[in-house]
Amino acid sequence: MSDDRIKEFWEELKTQRDELRVRMHLARAELKDEWEELEDKWESAQDKLEEVLDETGEAAREVRQTVRIVGQEIGEAYSRIKSRLEEDDAA
Repeated sequence: MSDDRIKEFWEELKTQRDELRVRMHLARAELKDEWEELEDKWESAQDKLEEVLDETGEAAREVRQTVRIVGQEIGEAYSRIKSRLEEDDAA
């Protein structure tokens, strides 16, 4: 995955995160706990992303792969939270 694709992917995650942050203040405690765990992952992955964009070589490729995987996990978790918030809104 190229640096530009990583940045684009990360911006999409950031947009999802920003939208969900607005809605989290009304969320159930269970969702808030999951959100807090995701925030820790986000911070860690964000730090790694900044490091990897400055690196080259095999180690950087491996870290890019890790950042992509963690980003996908975060994105999936954001989708789960969004779905659960929408279910709560519909109830």
